Amino acid sequence: MVVTGLGAVSCFGSGTGALWEGLLRADRRPEPAPDLCGLPARPHLYAAPDTGAPGTGRTGALLASAVAEAVAEAGLTRRDLADAGLAVGTSLGDIDLAERSGEPGRSLATHRVTASLAARFGVGGPGQTLSTACSAGAYAVAWGAELIGTGQADVVVACGGDAFSRVAVGTLQRFGLLDGECCRPFDTHRAGMVTGEGAAALVLESEESARRRGRTAHAVLAGHGWSCDAHHPMAPEPSGEQLRRSAARALAGLDEVPGAAVLHRAGVAVNDTVEAAAIGEAVTAAGGSGGDVLGYAPKAVMGHTAGAAGVFGCVIAALVLRHGLVPPNAHVTDPDPQCPLAVPLDGPVPLPRPSVLVSGTGFGGNNAVLTWRAAA
Repeated sequence: MVVTGLGAVSCFGSGTGALWEGLLRADRRPEPAPDLCGLPARPHLYAAPDTGAPGTGRTGALLASAVAEAVAEAGLTRRDLADAGLAVGTSLGDIDLAERSGEPGRSLATHRVTASLAARFGVGGPGQTLSTACSAGAYAVAWGAELIGTGQADVVVACGGDAFSRVAVGTLQRFGLLDGECCRPFDTHRAGMVTGEGAAALVLESEESARRRGRTAHAVLAGHGWSCDAHHPMAPEPSGEQLRRSAARALAGLDEVPGAAVLHRAGVAVNDTVEAAAIGEAVTAAGGSGGDVLGYAPKAVMGHTAGAAGVFGCVIAALVLRHGLVPPNAHVTDPDPQCPLAVPLDGPVPLPRPSVLVSGTGFGGNNAVLTWRAAA
């Protein structure tokens, strides 16, 4: 199956063009968050702009903007979308409504974001809300692929989004998971993540459907795998066995090891180490070596966008394949010697092979890995 439309709203602005330019500049740093979140010092945030798009709340509005861009690029009409599927990854949905109203039970239901998108764009096929924490976006894309692969839909809009949450930021700080300076995923002195806002979307389509509609494919989904550690509510299973299994399944769809890997890597040392080792071992088992793959961590310049992160990874993979470049990793002064992958630092690097792996992990040990290759 292929990707025929891309959309994004990030801290760089609206649109995939702004996203790509921001990734290449690699100089973005977070700003003070709009709220203290009950903490002694104001935390940082990679904030997305207001899009003006209608939505149930802020996350819904960000998603509506990203989906609108992807649907327009794919050339889909409401008639086309009447039988299309919709897969939405989000950790907290329109959490801003719950935090403002003080009635979380009434406002937090994440499926409301999906229902709102379906109504706005006229998506009438199978729909699902995936809330597997930070891997939700990657799961949404994989679930969309399952819909097409099993013949339940020819077209699926897969998207992910999350917005700033006082409760989430305060909780992460109390767990000791936030870096008070910036996100530094590949630096030895990294001290945690920095949250970000945003939404990303892509249109997945069977090759037959894209050919029938005369649409150009941006990328081809080569394989995907998902698994769960069932180890700990927050920490990854130390051996990375289940993530490695997911990566192996995704890599099985490629004829060669990928040229690059867009990692979930968020600046939390133990998680970063387990992820890189698991991906490196899976690549080695596939006949390559970790040093053959360019590792990239976009969270350094756009923050951890929670349920949007996996879809952002897939959109970035499609852009890497389109431009043939891997952006440089930012905020690295002392590179992590434990990372088995090659890490571009000084400017964009040519993509050595036309395929990209995307990794998504989340609390609870939820893992999803996808591989993409260039369209013919």
